[in-house]
Formats: sequence, structure tokens, C-alpha cells
Amino acid sequence: MHTLTKHKSKTWAALILSGMLLFTMNTTGYAAASTESMPKPAWTSASLMLSEANTEKDVLIKGIHAVPSKNLVYVHASQPVTKTSSKTTLDWQLDSLQAFDATTGQLKWNTIFHEKSGPYTTYSDSVYASNGTAYVYMEYSDKTKKLYSFNTSGKTNWVKAVNSPASISLLDNDTLMVASSQGVQSNGSVRSAISLYDKKGKLITEKTINGNVLKADHGRIVVDTSKQTKVGNFWQQAANPKVEIYDRTLNRLSFYQFPANANTLGDGGGESLAILDDGSIIMRANFENTGNRLMGFGIDGKLAWGRAIAGDAYIQTAGNGYTVLTGQKLELYTMKGKVTERTFKDAQPALMRVDQTQDGQYQLDFAKTGYILDPQTLEDVHIYTTSASVPSLEGVSTYVDDVIYSMNDETLSKYVLKATAK
Repeated sequence: MHTLTKHKSKTWAALILSGMLLFTMNTTGYAAASTESMPKPAWTSASLMLSEANTEKDVLIKGIHAVPSKNLVYVHASQPVTKTSSKTTLDWQLDSLQAFDATTGQLKWNTIFHEKSGPYTTYSDSVYASNGTAYVYMEYSDKTKKLYSFNTSGKTNWVKAVNSPASISLLDNDTLMVASSQGVQSNGSVRSAISLYDKKGKLITEKTINGNVLKADHGRIVVDTSKQTKVGNFWQQAANPKVEIYDRTLNRLSFYQFPANANTLGDGGGESLAILDDGSIIMRANFENTGNRLMGFGIDGKLAWGRAIAGDAYIQTAGNGYTVLTGQKLELYTMKGKVTERTFKDAQPALMRVDQTQDGQYQLDFAKTGYILDPQTLEDVHIYTTSASVPSLEGVSTYVDDVIYSMNDETLSKYVLKATAK
């Protein structure tokens, strides 16, 4: 257990000092890839707009996921449904999972989560295993909730009813976690039912725990066990939560109480809570009078270090490392310390962000230039710029194996970059 009381202030100071000593940079050069203009699309799909309901003229993309081994690209799309009846009291969605041939761009199959005159979806989420299995969670207007598993041919592997609002996560490639809650109780406490399933939909184990699941990945589950406070008609989570960390067997590893002067509800950009591939965890907090800090929790779940970062720093993880983007400077760290850094002088800081690609690299998309970077060195894998045929890099997209799949209005396009050595 790690708590921060007055008599433990020296402990916190020691952690910060150890973090400062730990994060000394190893000077590493980086290779510059040749810059290429974004090529013309290899293909552009037909419109993803569906006509099964009276919808607004837009398509909201919940996610794009490519499966190279199956020559497949998924798009989870949602369309707002126009209110046509006084009996309609909720905001509707027309959700679909569409699968495209990665070579031709032709639609291979499409699942629409609505039957004529039946309930619409009011909330949805999806996650994907590396073998192409798609898990889709739907909440419907009649208050039913369902979890679907689809194979790459579009056939349903299994469907499960879910009793309470839930979130879904993949703890590893074959273990699906469903965390559901009845909501906040009158005293502000929350309890969550966690169920783990294998790829065949067989229940592995289940457990009810105190708290609300914040994130689950790579065999770790982070839970906020603080009581919530009612403000007007709404419940508000604690700014300085008590967090508990569980492993994939639902065994509690540790807990940590953020001090009263900490706020974890959001500052800066990127990932405020992330789980690395080895199960270690980083979490961001803003401390009154001292500013933002990153907190590092080891694979045992215990606090290992803390270090100061800028309030406008953008955090992104990949593999067993993480990056801190501040202004035009990108720094790469592992849990052991700083690896390298580089500066992007040609970029405008207000337009900069970092994402993790599907194949575990870093992607930076600026106003006119994009980069794919090696997650261990920050060396260039690709540098691509806008062109006459591709005037913008702003659409929802995904990158994997030298290919970018990107949305432009209602259509999906495939862009093939120059092949890199494997």
C-alpha cells in the first residue's frame, strides 16, 4: 500500500528524486527516412451510408481495424437517427459492422444492429482479436444489452445477453473481459461484476468487486474504488481516487490512494492512464501548487516512481515504452528511464498529437506531414506529406504494415506507402 500523509512526505520526495535520477537520457541518434507524398488511393470504397432508417446525413466512425492475415478491414460505423415520433425520448443510432476486402475495397459483408420497427442502439463499442474475431457490445433503446462475437466471414460465433451497462476489453488476445455495474448506490459506492470469457464464449471466471473499472489491458485491471459524490442530480467521481490493481485471475495485487491535493480527472492530452505490454502502468495526475506528474506502477502493481511533466504534455504508450510530447519535443521512456528524444521543427505544436498504430508503432499526424516511428528508438519508418490527390490527413484512420486506411466523408480509402525492410 502507498499513501501520502504528512509523515510520508519524505517518501514521496524520495520517489521524485529517484525518478529524476532514473530519467537521465541516453543520447541516441535517429535515422531519417526519405519523405514521400501520400499516394493516390489504391481503392476507395462505396459509401458506408445505410438507408435502413431515417438518418442524418453523416456517418460517425467508431473505429477502423485491419486484419492483414485475413485480407480484411473492419469499419464500425454509426448514424444518428432522425426523431420522427413524439414517443422517441432517446437519441438513436443505426450501428453497423462492415467488412471490406483489403485488396479490392469491395464490401464482403455487413451486419446492421437493428431490425425494422425494432429497437435502435443507444450505445456501442467494439474490440478485435488479432485473428480477426470482432467483439461488439450494444445497448438498445428497449434497455436490452447484447454482446456479439463475429468471425471474419461475418458469421456469429455467439451472442450473450448482458444485464447491466458494461464495458468490454481484451486482457490479452484470447481473453475478453466484460465489466458491468448497477450504477452508483445511495451512499456513493459502486460495485462491478467482472466476467472473463475465452474465444469460444466460455466463461473462465467471474467476480464482483468494489469500484468502477477504469482500464483493462495486458493482464491488468485498474479499478477506482472511491465513493462518488452527488452534485445536483449527477454523481461525480473522486478527483483523487483510491485505485486498486488486479491481475488477469482477478487477484488484487495492490492499492494506492492519491493524496488530497491530486486531481486525475484530466489534464494535458493523450493517455491519462495506460497499461504497458508487460503489465506495468502509468497514470497522470495534477498536484495542487506543484503541477502535473506521471506515476509509474510496476508489474507488481506497486508505485515505483513519480516524475514532473508539463501541463500541456501529450502522453502516448506503445509496447513497453511511452512518449511525452511537449511543444515540438518528443521524448521516449521505458519504466527504467529515458531512452532518447527528438524535435520536430517543421510542425505546429497546436496541431500535433501522437497515436499508437495497430502494429505497435508511433504515429504523428501534423497539419501537412505524418510520421511513423519505431517504438524503441523513435527512428523514422515513414515520413509522408499531403499531396494534390490527398489534400488532408485529418480523417479517422488506422495504420498497419505500410498501409493507411482512412475515412473521407462516407467512404474508406486505402493508401499504400513505400515498403520498409522487415
